[in-house]
Amino acid sequence: MKEILKVENVCKYYGKEKVLNDISFSLNEGETLCIIGPSGSGKSTLLRCINNLEKIDNGTVKIDENYLIKDGKYSDKEVIKKINMNTRMVFQDFNLFPHISVLENITFAQEKVLKRSKEEAKEIAIKMLKKIGLEEKKEMYPCNLSGGQKQRVAIARCLAMDSKLLCMDEPTSALDPELVGEVLKVIKELSNENKTMIIVTHEIAFAREVADKIIFMDNGQIIESGKEVIDNPKNERTKEFLKRFNYNKGEKKMNIENIEPKEVFKYFKQISDIPRNSANEKNIRDYIVEFAKKRGLSYYTDEYYNVIVTKPADEEYKEYDTLAFQAHLDMVCEKTTTSTHDFTKDPISLIVEEDYIRADNTTLGADNGAGVSLMLALLDSNIKMPKLECIFTVQEETTMIGVKEIDINKISAKRIISLDCGKEGKMIISSANCMEWYGKINIEYDKKVQLEDYYIYNLEYSNFRGGHSGGNIADVTRGNPIKLGAQVLNEIDKVKIIDISSSGKVNVIPREFKVQFAVEKNSFDVSKIEDILLKQRENFNNENIVFEKVKNIDKNLKVMDSDVSERVIKFMYDFNNGALNFDSEKNQILSANLGAVNIVDNYIRIDYSLRSNNTKLKQDYLEKLKEQVKENKLEIIWSQELYGFEPDYNSNLVKYVSDLYKKNNNKKIEKIITQGVLEGGFFKKRMENVDYIAIGPNTFDVHSPRERLSISSMERMWNLVKEIVQIDFNK
Repeated sequence: MKEILKVENVCKYYGKEKVLNDISFSLNEGETLCIIGPSGSGKSTLLRCINNLEKIDNGTVKIDENYLIKDGKYSDKEVIKKINMNTRMVFQDFNLFPHISVLENITFAQEKVLKRSKEEAKEIAIKMLKKIGLEEKKEMYPCNLSGGQKQRVAIARCLAMDSKLLCMDEPTSALDPELVGEVLKVIKELSNENKTMIIVTHEIAFAREVADKIIFMDNGQIIESGKEVIDNPKNERTKEFLKRFNYNKGEKKMNIENIEPKEVFKYFKQISDIPRNSANEKNIRDYIVEFAKKRGLSYYTDEYYNVIVTKPADEEYKEYDTLAFQAHLDMVCEKTTTSTHDFTKDPISLIVEEDYIRADNTTLGADNGAGVSLMLALLDSNIKMPKLECIFTVQEETTMIGVKEIDINKISAKRIISLDCGKEGKMIISSANCMEWYGKINIEYDKKVQLEDYYIYNLEYSNFRGGHSGGNIADVTRGNPIKLGAQVLNEIDKVKIIDISSSGKVNVIPREFKVQFAVEKNSFDVSKIEDILLKQRENFNNENIVFEKVKNIDKNLKVMDSDVSERVIKFMYDFNNGALNFDSEKNQILSANLGAVNIVDNYIRIDYSLRSNNTKLKQDYLEKLKEQVKENKLEIIWSQELYGFEPDYNSNLVKYVSDLYKKNNNKKIEKIITQGVLEGGFFKKRMENVDYIAIGPNTFDVHSPRERLSISSMERMWNLVKEIVQIDFNK
């Protein structure tokens, strides 16, 4: 077989730190090599060196008969240009151009680099889109695609360039777990077609299935290599790393405290044993206070159950400014319809699945248990650092009363780092203003209805993905079942609602919606409804959508009158839901969520919210919303406004954390404006001259029972925060 890649004795330094140590291996044409190992082991750096995105200090790299570097000396520009044409990189964060269409993303480099005509480039692009199953998305912009679709487009872009070596740097790490499969399927097909590939991955089961060769790396070295590395590791370090992947599959509840970083996950397990839904934080507060007492740390707590734990500066850091980390103690409590979990007393049951931790049919609480665990690990560590203030707030998921009422005079730090971002590689520098309401429509029943003159139907949506109403609202693949149901109901005249319910809360995208209704016999075209449902099922083919006529009718059923029913349906239908506006950088800056519709006592309760990073857009939306509320005679029972904060791109906090992230990860951290609401808006409103950012590990499908926490991302975040505490922000 023809040798495509040969790497010999490659070394790479960052300053005095040796990040690649004498790396040697080869790869033949048509082979797939998977590189596995813990975070920070040098896997991504090695890939970037092969792609000439990082310079090698010593060694030899030969790609398809041409030397990129030989014995530490790089080839001339023409040879390197030829090599660059034959290698392509798929990044974990897609790197698509946001301002051009999917089709243009694939044709651009073909035209500019390969000098293909527009017609030829387009023909090849469409062929590649067909290959990955996304031809129908060719005119869309990346912001309208799911993460899995974006990554498939990134792969198609590389394939269109006819490169001989395709490198993929953790191509699924930024994806929701449910979207990983569609990307792995494409990669598997490429492997079956004998495409030569190197894949850095944490998907161990996938590596076992697809790889011709496997390399395990740690501390910049190849520890072990071969086809049987996963199933039959020889080295003790390899065995330790693979423990969580190779444990007995019948034992779902692996001991999480044995997973690295152990110093963090032991606290994640401990706090998961303590119920901590919003307004029920006393026990978790008591746990934090007892933690501080045992370690001789000073603490402050209040009647709302906020806690601030202070760790004094080490001698050599006494001249540094005080630094604060912040996370919230409460969690969103959602569960599947089959779960019997009681959030007031039951511990969260944790399940380990390869690189992810999830809960058993409930939300996980990684939002923001991940941040709480990282802060506890910092407080318990022997790391040398300046004075540290760890701020644990309450009711972030509901009323924000914790940050509204906390005594800010107890906080001396002028730099606060929240650990509530939920996406590694991103730094939140601005969060949305959020307005939340619930309104009611009083129920009146039609006592004159003769049920024998009516058909009764059930319309039910279930198994939708749900998610965070700020962070996930732009993902159109999630859908809002209430809005989908309203689309159907709006097509039927003189509907009389019998029962209506949904899952979810004001800050949660609903996962389920059910409505039972009556209509006069033969008064509407059922085929028209079936056409609507057919299109909905095509768009949401993994979810359940059921429409059926009730055969056995309970003669005692009470039917709401048409006026009440029409007002409810019209408000649901007219409510402008989802991601509504973006700025020039494709940042989402206006969104709304129809969170829940349920019968409570003698009225229908409707929960909804608005998030905005733009005052004018917010005011325009509110004017239209007020008209809808008035037209449909909603009585507003409760509302609140949660403060956002403006970005400060020039703060030392933003600059130094950005620089550190780039040093550690060889790429820039993405500074984002989020539709999520963080406590930062309140801190900045109540405190003078305070800097506030948010970072955090990868979490997926938060606020839903599908919530996941990435183990490898948690490890990288732990390594990052350990270094952040040693930054001198006054340099």
